[in-house]
Amino acid sequence: MSVGYKVMLAYFVRFRTNKPAKLTDYSSTMRTKFTSFILCLICIYLPSQLRAQQAWFRLDTLTSVSAGGVKMTNPWGGGLNASQFLKMHLNNDADEDLVVYDRTNSKVTTFLAGPDPRNPGKKTFIHAPYYETLFPPVDNWMILADYNGDGLKDLFASTSLGIVVYQQVKTGNTWAFKQMREVLYTKGFSGNINMQVSGTDIPAITDVDDDGDLDLLTFDFSGTYIELHQNLSMEKFGVADSLGTQASPVFQRNGDCWGNFHKGNGEDFVVGVDCDVVTNPSNRRTAEDPSNGRILHAGNSILLHDLNGDGTKDMLAGHVSNDHISFLPNSAKGIIANFTGFSNTYPAVDPVVMHIFPAGFYEDVDFDNVKDLLIAPSIPANDINRTDFKSSGWYYHNEGTSDKPVFKLVQKNFLQDNMIDVGENAAPAFFDMDGDGDLDMLIGTGGNPVQNGFKGSLWYLKNNGTPAEPNFTVESQDYLELLSKLSVYNIKPQWADFNGDGVPDLGFAATAGATLKLEYRYIPNKGTNSGAAQLNVADAVSIALPVELQIGDSPYFYDADGDGDLDLLVGKTQGNIYYYTNTGSNTQYTFKLETDSFAGVGINFAGRFSQVAVADFDLDGKPDLATVDHTGSIRVFRNADWGKWTERDGSLLSVNGKAGNVHFGNYLALAVADLNGDKKPDVAIGNNAGGVRLLTNILPVSVTGVEPGDVGEVKVFPNPSVGFFKVYASKTGTFNVLTAGGAPMFRNRRIRANETLQISTAQWPAGLYLVELKTGNSRVVRKVVVGD
Repeated sequence: MSVGYKVMLAYFVRFRTNKPAKLTDYSSTMRTKFTSFILCLICIYLPSQLRAQQAWFRLDTLTSVSAGGVKMTNPWGGGLNASQFLKMHLNNDADEDLVVYDRTNSKVTTFLAGPDPRNPGKKTFIHAPYYETLFPPVDNWMILADYNGDGLKDLFASTSLGIVVYQQVKTGNTWAFKQMREVLYTKGFSGNINMQVSGTDIPAITDVDDDGDLDLLTFDFSGTYIELHQNLSMEKFGVADSLGTQASPVFQRNGDCWGNFHKGNGEDFVVGVDCDVVTNPSNRRTAEDPSNGRILHAGNSILLHDLNGDGTKDMLAGHVSNDHISFLPNSAKGIIANFTGFSNTYPAVDPVVMHIFPAGFYEDVDFDNVKDLLIAPSIPANDINRTDFKSSGWYYHNEGTSDKPVFKLVQKNFLQDNMIDVGENAAPAFFDMDGDGDLDMLIGTGGNPVQNGFKGSLWYLKNNGTPAEPNFTVESQDYLELLSKLSVYNIKPQWADFNGDGVPDLGFAATAGATLKLEYRYIPNKGTNSGAAQLNVADAVSIALPVELQIGDSPYFYDADGDGDLDLLVGKTQGNIYYYTNTGSNTQYTFKLETDSFAGVGINFAGRFSQVAVADFDLDGKPDLATVDHTGSIRVFRNADWGKWTERDGSLLSVNGKAGNVHFGNYLALAVADLNGDKKPDVAIGNNAGGVRLLTNILPVSVTGVEPGDVGEVKVFPNPSVGFFKVYASKTGTFNVLTAGGAPMFRNRRIRANETLQISTAQWPAGLYLVELKTGNSRVVRKVVVGD
């Protein structure tokens, strides 16, 4: 026995027992039991180490999707809900690019300005996910503004301490954000304090007095008065690049309020208030103010710009209790503003009206060098389910100038109309629904406000391409007419053989609108394995879930113990994973809880709302477990027997050619399928913003005709196969055949020692299949490719 073999053998024993191993203790019985695994380990040892250092997936932005006969520009952009629209240079061309921060998803989405592929000679914004990885984690709000005058926009963002600041640093053609201050300090009326802007607000960080440095405006703790924190960097140092320190802040509170107004009742404002703002605040009073300079409140947004052409900075204000955006004209230039009135009908034509808290953003988004008006709800979640998140970005084209605008409403779904955006909580699933040999997509929706309430539906995306090159068309936004036939939302579909007839059925978890309880149903598929799905909602069968499951949990069915019926994995709202075996049958489900921390995943706040999927991602013949959760990342458990994984691989995405992480958002959903015909499982991830991201499997593994350990134990041939394949076993046992995604083709087929059985595959979809042979306590898995 070679030294390398002994080292790997010792590693394997330690891995399975989680204890130091002694080679002399390794019995002949154990050698026999795990021979096939060890042989496999020897053959994949080096590739396995290589895979640990490289990316597993790359983001797919190119697979085509069309809706209404029009090809989407950014189908896999990931959806948008409560957008904050900002611009900066992401690449090195002359055009500023678009950055969108979604408050509900805690996520940045980046778009490059470039040629419109559908309109030659025009420009548009193209989703460019690489740049998203350059942004730090952000919660609640972010603002891009150049604080040091170097021509590069820096990042101001919300933290629990107040405001964190990142400087954009450029080296050659690359750039990065460098944290400069964990928190900004200001000189309040009672001393130096941190500027703690509420996470529910969007402040204004802009040069109010036009002296070259950035000042800060935010509402006070009550949401009634605006506070001015004036930047004295230019006054003190003659340059704009100072952020100050706790001991010596450059910001100073100026006045009791700002703009000589305060918020009134409802959508009213009271003007004519003396705010006591002074031109030079350096020598103003320092008596203790009742607010103590502390900013603690909730629910306001501020946009400051000259909007009537008189040379003063006017205001668009949003408030958490308002349906409209409020326009306040300013009659004074400089630091001492004076707002003399207000209007809640803005713009005058097609004024803004939303269910709650509209916020305004002012950027040129149509490439005419004139700023346009963008409006979106500034909310962390769908307040009482009355916001239509698939149409929540209002775009007003400016037909005037940036300082004297004339706004024309163009659309209420800016960017959303060119991507898959089902509203919220998109949950994808794949199956050849029309029987044409390629995989179609279903997307369960979180729900949308419709007549008679808030209801979810199924989007059907038909694949008009090939197994190797998908091309999707949105065929229906209400597949099977669930909107009228059921009253459910947060629909999470899964295709599996729920009734044991050998044909995958359509199952789905959902929240019942009437009872507000988690339910599970499946619709029997009366079609064939190779034909179109035949489904009728009236035939739906309920599966009684364990009583401890709750709204927000994510059930996933998989035959983990190989007994021919589906067991149950549940990603919990608390972050742990439940594993139940089905001790009943595929017609009478009886669940037994095996563990409430499957694969070692226990309750954890960061990883809450977990969801799982099972597939052989690395093609080692063993099922792996993929998880997504509130961290926004995907992870894979692998390289061990079922449920005995001790670590999960992260940094799975290719980021600029290296393995890294991509933040996919919140409330993620997971689906696995071979979408490009390379026999490797790819991944789709749905998110809270109603969008879907595609991940292509790029592991350098391939399916070979003969695998280690075939001789003398089990053979599957020919491989690849067309029409049929044969299974030979040297020992008596049973075998199963499953798709790469874990769906069974048939179960517990008996095979005698030295017998060769022929399996017809004439009606099977082309793809990768797993042949699992069980003899006694041992288990061997072989891969076979079916189809040309």
